[in-house]
Amino acid sequence: MLSAISVVVENFENLSRFAAGIERIDTLAHALLDAPATPTGEGHIRSVAAAELALANLTLETPRHERVLVRDLSLRVAPGEGLLIVGDSGCGKTSLARAIAGLWRSGSGTIHRPPAEDMVFLPQQPYMQPGSLRSQLLYPHNNGFTLPDEQLLALLERVNLPDLASRFGGLDAEQDWEKVLSVGEQQRLAFARVLLTRPRYAILDEATSALDSLNEAALYRQLKESGTTLISIAHRAALLQYHSEVLELTGDGGWQMHEAREFRFRQ
Repeated sequence: MLSAISVVVENFENLSRFAAGIERIDTLAHALLDAPATPTGEGHIRSVAAAELALANLTLETPRHERVLVRDLSLRVAPGEGLLIVGDSGCGKTSLARAIAGLWRSGSGTIHRPPAEDMVFLPQQPYMQPGSLRSQLLYPHNNGFTLPDEQLLALLERVNLPDLASRFGGLDAEQDWEKVLSVGEQQRLAFARVLLTRPRYAILDEATSALDSLNEAALYRQLKESGTTLISIAHRAALLQYHSEVLELTGDGGWQMHEAREFRFRQ
């Protein structure tokens, strides 16, 4: 009996992660089964291919349409201009970012969106895939895409992770990266992917929340210099300089647009 109980105790963490994964798959399966075949009718946000990102009469709702998060929002984010999204907790900032990225469709209106390969969505908790450090940096590239070791090591230096490869035995070392790296290191690694991909638009949902101001500024500056247009959710006034406009959500479906150079965070 003791041996049987020990097996459960020793594998409790793995069993918990397995159960959480099964629960997420089950939720996704039910969502796919409940979703209509063509999400272009009433109650769903319409997506249109376009050269620039723009929202037209967008009303964003919770998944079951119980509450309106943002009502009748229209804006345009031209290349080279950035948009900072602010507001109190629960007002719909993350939901709006997901809608812009194509991950949320409850509501109505139209999103004019560039091709998927021109956009990157970076959440607060980055995805760490199983595999080597090299594969982490190259994600989501596949089909045998690779780069010389020197370029990948230089990329780690750009995001202030110069000793990461040497700490774990090289670029081909395999680890459970979600466990061995701090959230701040994971966020910097995710920025390395974006710097490598150089998308036209990057949607950053509190993607630097675990970083100090110096690391945050260095990463934002590099993204800006690479030509990527930034759409950010953040709460630090220092990030205003990397955006042209500020979208403030009020939490009751309302919203206001501000010039970034004139906006002041509420105390």
